[in-house]
Parts: sequence; C-alpha cells; structure tokens
Amino acid sequence: MDLMSEWLMENRDKIEKGVEILGKSCAILAATVGKFNPILEAVFNVSAELLSNPEGKESKYLSEQFVKVNQKLEKIQGEIKNIELVMQRSSVNIQNFKFQANIMSQYEYFQYIFTAKPEYKKLKRDEFLIYFEKFEGEKNLECLYDAIMIENTSGQTMLDIIVETEQRSRRAVEEFCANLKKLFVVGIISLLGYTALKKDSVDQEMLKTWLARMEDVEKHMKAAVDECVNNFAEQAKSDIDEMLQVKQSSVDPEFTKFLLEALVKKYYWVSWSVRVFNDDDSKIVKCMFGKKHHINGGVDNYFEHLCGNKIRVVVSFTADPKPLDKNQIKDQIENENGDVDSVAESLSKSFPNCLVHAINRSTNVEEANNFEPEHLYYNSHKKAHICIHSE
Repeated sequence: MDLMSEWLMENRDKIEKGVEILGKSCAILAATVGKFNPILEAVFNVSAELLSNPEGKESKYLSEQFVKVNQKLEKIQGEIKNIELVMQRSSVNIQNFKFQANIMSQYEYFQYIFTAKPEYKKLKRDEFLIYFEKFEGEKNLECLYDAIMIENTSGQTMLDIIVETEQRSRRAVEEFCANLKKLFVVGIISLLGYTALKKDSVDQEMLKTWLARMEDVEKHMKAAVDECVNNFAEQAKSDIDEMLQVKQSSVDPEFTKFLLEALVKKYYWVSWSVRVFNDDDSKIVKCMFGKKHHINGGVDNYFEHLCGNKIRVVVSFTADPKPLDKNQIKDQIENENGDVDSVAESLSKSFPNCLVHAINRSTNVEEANNFEPEHLYYNSHKKAHICIHSE
C-alpha cells in the first residue's frame, strides 16, 4: 500500500465527518474548530494523484466526496449574498469586496476537475490553473483572512463589528459565521488544489500555514458567538429598555406577551418570565398596602424598568432551568404570616439557588413566560403574587 492510500484509509472517517458538518445547522457550523482539516489535506494530497491516475480508487473516492461537498454547499451563492448584505448593513468597508465572487469562481472551476470525465480532466485542470490566476489567485483568501483577524483603525475586527451591529443576536451571528466559514473553506480548497496541481508536489509549509489560519478563523468565529451567549442578559436589558422608550407600557396580557415574544425570538435558548404591574410608590399607597414588591438579594438573573406612567416591568431568566418542588413552595407560602418582604426572604432561605419575586396581592399583575411548567412557580396567594425559578 502506497503512502497516499494509507493516508486516505487512516483519515477516511474524519474526511466524511468534515463533509457531513458542512450540511449541519449554523449553530454547529459556527462552533466547530479543526473539523475541516482532513478535507483540506485530502484535496492537497490527492489533487495531483487525480490527474495522474483518474481511474484510481483514491481519485474516485475524493471525487465522490467532492460531489457531497457540492451538495452541502448548493445554497452557498445565496448565502454569500447574505454575507454581503450584513456587511453593508454593518458598514464593514473592506477594499475590493469582489474577492467573495472571485473565490466562488475559483472554486467553480476547481470542482469541474472532479466532476469531468477522465478524458477531460486535464483540460479542466488547465482551465482551472488559468482562471485561478485570472481571479487574483491567493489575494482573495488573504483579504478575507485579514478582514477576520486584523483590527481596523477603530480597534475592531470584522466580526466585532458584526456582533455590535446585530446587537449580539446569536442566531444572526451564527448564520453570518457559518456562511463566512463555508466561503473560507472553498477558498482554501481552491488554493491548495491550485498549489498541488501547479507545482505537482506537496508544499507542506503552505498546507500547515492555511490549516493553522483556518483554525484561527474558527476560533474567532466561536468567540463572536460566545460573546452573544455569555452577555445575553446585558443585551436583553438594553433591548427591553429601547422597546419601552418607543412602546407605551400597560398592564395587560398583550403588552406582556409582546415583550416575552421579543425576548424568546432573539434569546431562544433562555427561559424568561415577564411581570408587568402598577408601581405607585406614593406614601399614601405604601401606608395603605405596604411595599409593592420584593426580590431576594444576591441574585442577578433579573432586570427591571420603571416606565414614566409608573408601570414596572420585571424580567427574570435562566439559561439552566431546574425543576421545583411546587408542593413545598405552596405549603410554605400558605403558612407565612408576614408582609411581602418577609414572605420573599423566608422563601429565599428555603430555596437558596432560586430567584424569588413577591408582589403585593393588592397589585394587578400580568405575567407571561416560556418556562416548562415544572421549572417555574407563579401563583397568586392571599398575601402576594409569587414567582420562583432557578438562577
């Protein structure tokens, strides 16, 4: 068995897994690091073999994988348009943005080598070598790499600007990164194929350089997505504050549902509870009904906004909901005799890893949530409206 056959046999599973990942969801694609290296190495190592022995089993195998790659990337032209639209919206000004179209043109000519009949493969190779250079060669990938990795005069990379413009929308950033990664993959495939065919030898240094750069790009993409996930609470508060500046608040189911749906749409992996109620803090009201509401100290998985019309919006959340013993909660509440503060503090001691929000029973409250039933306790009792869920 020659070295090429041995290498393919050792890396067959990795190659096929890499091809499969290209068809996965944006969330998976944006978070992977290093999974495409076997595909890129295969292109580099087998391209010359493909022409010298087009009927060989190695050539046939790689051709089959290329057909699958093309099937996974069949929508990439439309996705590249989406990249351009996001960049325009983000005012990402990179000179000569035609490198995106150039990369796709280079890849198109390269794939013809694999799909052509054996007698036409050399012709397609010659066409590819000519057009790869015509479409500015390696410059396209260099521009793309620099845009992702190098900060501009404002100290931001392209991905920093995208995260900021998309207001830390995880889905939008994942989609952008996934589409950009596909473009980067096909660009490297074309470059490595060109190098292998042009030199008729394996330039291991170039291979190492671009495999390392691919991983650098993937790490930056993962960091961009992590920025959205790790800082969702701060961004969600900002989003709600902006919404409440332009939308009149009211204590009714439609308004509460509107806020919840906005949160769930953008932060779909988080469990949310929204409470809306009148919060008149005048001395007369306090004297007659006591304190309006109380949230246990030491928790940070909530934020609130007091609107100009004295309507308070309280939003609490968890990205890791836990089931609650609702019977224990109910029994304890029914045995409490104190005011809103004491009820909330007592429950906090019994459920130390939970957010506890107690609202005076005399207050009209609208609540909406997307929790699973076993993960949230919300009920109106004799003393207070009680909301409890894990931190």
